[in-house]
Amino acid sequence: MTNLQAWLDSFPEARFTGLFDTDGLTVRTHQRGKTQERHILTRSPQFEEAMIDLVERGLQDDCWHGLLYLMGHGTRNAFIPLYVGKAEKRGKTQQISANLRNLRSNHGFFARWGYNTDYHVGDLSHALFHFTAYRPPSKKYERWADALFASVDPPVLRAPVSMLLLPWYENSRGPSGMMGSVASAEKEVIALASALHPDTLLNIDGR
Repeated sequence: MTNLQAWLDSFPEARFTGLFDTDGLTVRTHQRGKTQERHILTRSPQFEEAMIDLVERGLQDDCWHGLLYLMGHGTRNAFIPLYVGKAEKRGKTQQISANLRNLRSNHGFFARWGYNTDYHVGDLSHALFHFTAYRPPSKKYERWADALFASVDPPVLRAPVSMLLLPWYENSRGPSGMMGSVASAEKEVIALASALHPDTLLNIDGR
């Protein structure tokens, strides 16, 4: 299968929701840190609910290996991916990755979309607001900020940003029709998305 949208449509358990808590295109923010010194973009309650439900269900199934996530524009049935990534069930040294444990209270990690630095929403916020951290904002998330936001104060999106969450099982198949791991599916989807949307995809692997 080479039609990316048809493949995305083939996941009956997929979750589709807005990423940010917004008022129109303006993203709501909150303060974090020991002295509340970090200005952070806020995830939408719908996204948090979808991620928590998908992960908690998955962790009860021995055949579940994690999830693919696609950030993008458009509707569920006409989706343009901007970034493709993964959250695997197994950690480097643990049976269950710290990224997926205790999502109801683990706001800093939250399946790679956490509020901490070195996680997507935290690093994107760092690139937008330039708060003090252990390192400067990364070039990767400065590119995200330029692509996603028309202004910083207040943070206004260029267009609504959605998330498509795809649960991955041991018998799941990538766009080629071949069974494989979460990591192999991620690479396959990045390569396909980069061919379809070379000017907008924010991943640099697979190009």
